[in-house]
Amino acid sequence: MTKPLHIKSPPATHRIQWSAARGFVAGLALLVLALPAAAEDYPADSAIAWQDWDSQLFEESQARERPIFFYFHGQWCTWCRDFQDESLENPDVVDTIDQHYIPVLVDLDERADLFRRYGGRGLPFVVIVNSDDEMLTRFTGHVNARDLQNILVAQRDMFSVTGREITPDDAAIDDLEAFMEMLDEVYDARADRLSGSATFGTLSKRPQPWTYRFLLTAEGWRDRMPGLLDQIAEDLYDEVEGGFFFFHDPDQRDPVLALETSKRLDQNAAFLWLFSEAHDTTGDERYAEIARGIRDYLQARLWDSRQLRFGNSQYADRDYYQLDPETRTQTDPPRVDRNTYADTSGQAIAALANMARVLEDRDTLEWAHEALRALDRYLQTEQGYLHGITAAGRPAMEGYLPSQIWPEIARQELARATEALDGERPEMPDPLAALDRLEAFFNEELGAHAERIGTDLEPWSETRTQAALAWWLYRLPDAAIEESHIDRNMVRERLRIEPGADPDDVALGFDALRRGF
Repeated sequence: MTKPLHIKSPPATHRIQWSAARGFVAGLALLVLALPAAAEDYPADSAIAWQDWDSQLFEESQARERPIFFYFHGQWCTWCRDFQDESLENPDVVDTIDQHYIPVLVDLDERADLFRRYGGRGLPFVVIVNSDDEMLTRFTGHVNARDLQNILVAQRDMFSVTGREITPDDAAIDDLEAFMEMLDEVYDARADRLSGSATFGTLSKRPQPWTYRFLLTAEGWRDRMPGLLDQIAEDLYDEVEGGFFFFHDPDQRDPVLALETSKRLDQNAAFLWLFSEAHDTTGDERYAEIARGIRDYLQARLWDSRQLRFGNSQYADRDYYQLDPETRTQTDPPRVDRNTYADTSGQAIAALANMARVLEDRDTLEWAHEALRALDRYLQTEQGYLHGITAAGRPAMEGYLPSQIWPEIARQELARATEALDGERPEMPDPLAALDRLEAFFNEELGAHAERIGTDLEPWSETRTQAALAWWLYRLPDAAIEESHIDRNMVRERLRIEPGADPDDVALGFDALRRGF
């Protein structure tokens, strides 16, 4: 069957004042070694006149009568480099973009809000919108130069982000029973994977660690889980250096091309949590070994012991990971993105605390405490957390909801682990203060907390963030929630998975529901 596109599938008004952190950030800038852009960092040497994101782009689009070509990328992403070299920089494509579009380059990690807002699932991700911000085209994956040129000329085709077109008959899943039915539908016993394509895309290409964690204690899944866990470890775990690679495509015949070798902090945090709890649930020591391997990887590669903060990812490098173990130890490893983000760092700290509790590991617990104290110094202000800070000490984005939630989840998990190991729960900050800081995000028209504030974009909410919010709330005292501005029912109503989304988007929220939120 001939497909129309040849796509190499990849794995998606209130300003917070940061003056309280300005002195610390300024001091940090004097300590940080400013890292020059490496030769391979895009858009170095690009023939395209890329612009940065700015809300004034839509006025420019209207004045010049040109649509906006958003390209979301990551420096760590192999598929992005291939797409850039083979398609974007093709002379015909460059000419068409130059003559008919406003090209905007967006780093996924620095502007995760925009990536999610436009429906991003994986990289590379292209979105074309008109001056009214109405979507004309979007696609995920490495589209070849010829097909990309056809898309640019047509300016009209909408391509599925998941590899499957959504139909009007497709409905969202908004309850636990339907969620479990969907997971049962996509379970492939022969492959030991969640690999059905049904309503929710081709799951085999995108690992679902939060969903696996949800299924560890789900009825009817106990006998299935060892096979699923062993297979995903075989697909993605790095036996030499520890840590999990980004994704594996079991349908790709070339084993080198099948593996995306970047390693991300957020995904490794999720896998650390998964395998720690898999050990706790099954008693299998192999899962504890994998958890320790992830912890050791985070400490050796992504943790900066001098600045006490996490880098966000390690670049992909197919050639490096093809080397034999001895040669690897004598070869410089792939670069690490030293930008630090509050949400992904919070996920890592929470996962380390959870591991420390399960494996009774006091050294890991102390490291997690140290990491949260440093994160608070770097990014916490009276109004909330900044999204991040670059390697050179520049603050990156204000008013991002996930950056408010995950450090608080980390605080909860640290208290839980400390109580388990010491027998006494440490004194916690008043949770009402943290909840009050979320009030600026609440939007009456949405009936939910907006993903961003302090932006000209229309407010919107994301299921993944609402799920994390529910998971944070279910462990808070009832009295604190009742005294706050938060309506539990409104949060519950946001726990739904739309067609084309990943189960991982909602798994934490459904776990909270299952536990009584």
